[in-house]
Amino acid sequence: MNRPAQKAAARQKPTLVGFTQLDVPHIELYETAVAFESECDPITAHERLRLVFGQKAGAGHFLFRADSSVAGRFWVRSTVAWSGTPSGGIALEPKRVVLQLAGGLMYHFALPVCVGHEVYQDEEKLLHPFRTAAEFEAWFSASAPGFGIKPLMFSASLRSLRFRHEGVPYRIDHAMIEGALEVADPDRLKQRVQRGFGSHRRAGLGLLHLYN
Repeated sequence: MNRPAQKAAARQKPTLVGFTQLDVPHIELYETAVAFESECDPITAHERLRLVFGQKAGAGHFLFRADSSVAGRFWVRSTVAWSGTPSGGIALEPKRVVLQLAGGLMYHFALPVCVGHEVYQDEEKLLHPFRTAAEFEAWFSASAPGFGIKPLMFSASLRSLRFRHEGVPYRIDHAMIEGALEVADPDRLKQRVQRGFGSHRRAGLGLLHLYN
């Protein structure tokens, strides 16, 4: 091929076009399982985890929940990297997860949550959990805009968290809400993913699990 022909062929080669990467709303999380002794209760687990993250559950750094299949094991999710393993616990290497929260994205979800009627007794606020699944469902539907979500379909089932702490028996009535939702307000949902929902987060409730 002569030189003029080579130049013409070079001019006809397609060129790559650069695209600007979209800034998709997201949150970076670290997730793992921590195994304590089998008799470890949620409140004791919380105190050990609090020493790792420097805050109480729901203050922004971490949330957790008990594993229903293995006694003494807890699933932990944090918004900051782990500074170490909690006292008395064995933990897997935390997995880094980037959760996209762009408006319109759909997720399946599970949420163990304790909410109900709040009353004051001697200047102390007390919570009386809802007694029916329908009450939990009505609360979730009415509160959804403030959480930054649009429920697509969901249902609630009643549960009770029972354990002993320092010899005292505890029972926390709550609900497991499961279904599908759509991201409506990324900033509001991000805050809920960080801080959780409802009461008794120190006992392992309020952690929203989103999955495809």
